[in-house]
Amino acid sequence: MRLLRDPLLHFVLLGALLSLIYVAANGFFPADDARRIEIGRPEIDLLAGVFERQWGRPPRPDELQGLIRARVREEVLYREALAVGLDRDDAVVRRRMVQKMEMLSQDVALLADPTDAELRSFHAGHLDDYRVPPRITFSHVYLNVDRRGREAAEEAARRLLAGLRAEDPPPASAPERGDRIMIEIDQALRTPDDVRQSFGDRFAEELFDLQPGWHGPIASSYGVHLVNVIERVAGRVRPLDEIRDRVVSDFDRMRRERANEALYEGLVGRYEVVIDGETLPPRVAPCRGR
Repeated sequence: MRLLRDPLLHFVLLGALLSLIYVAANGFFPADDARRIEIGRPEIDLLAGVFERQWGRPPRPDELQGLIRARVREEVLYREALAVGLDRDDAVVRRRMVQKMEMLSQDVALLADPTDAELRSFHAGHLDDYRVPPRITFSHVYLNVDRRGREAAEEAARRLLAGLRAEDPPPASAPERGDRIMIEIDQALRTPDDVRQSFGDRFAEELFDLQPGWHGPIASSYGVHLVNVIERVAGRVRPLDEIRDRVVSDFDRMRRERANEALYEGLVGRYEVVIDGETLPPRVAPCRGR
């Protein structure tokens, strides 16, 4: 398994892949092979297995012969389509062939499972991707600025706040003491993004700086509010052991992207790239995904 993780082995395999692509592109294989269609036992078993998974039973002999004939027909028409150039200037075909080329390089990149050390290093380098945002539970009292006027609404809010704080104990929620609003009065475990979407950026920034208790007035896109912060849950970074599957997926995606870049860099040097009449050096030739 250590051999599979050796970067030198990956380099050799990628080089072999590039050589195979080059040989195929330059017509190394004898012309007679292009006229030979061979359906071997492994492919026959594959056809039968696909049939069985679809229909819940093995194919009968006549059905299996039909599958084989369909496979031969597909291969004949495919090769003839290539021979007359039907694959050229077809955007769908081009994209599919590019995808298959990239998949070849990705198979090399993912030969070995990532080690625990690799995952921990990757996790440590991408902490923001695994951060759980803070959350807050609060209740609010709304005062309508359009109806009351801003100065009057803010003054009413200050008087109301003094009254709420003076009560023993202060009420957790007091919607009846303010004006009607369509937004829910009691908000449970909201993230900063949740609050921004409902109340606006300024309200969210002030809210997440508050400690438990009644506060205000705080302006929103609707008017002014008093808020009672009931619970605060701090943000945190989820540890590797809690999200290992996600980190493995992200790490493998990075390896696939790097393999695609390595494949492109290994191939582009064989081409002369001319953009609007100007020949570009390979290192600045446009690369898919950049």
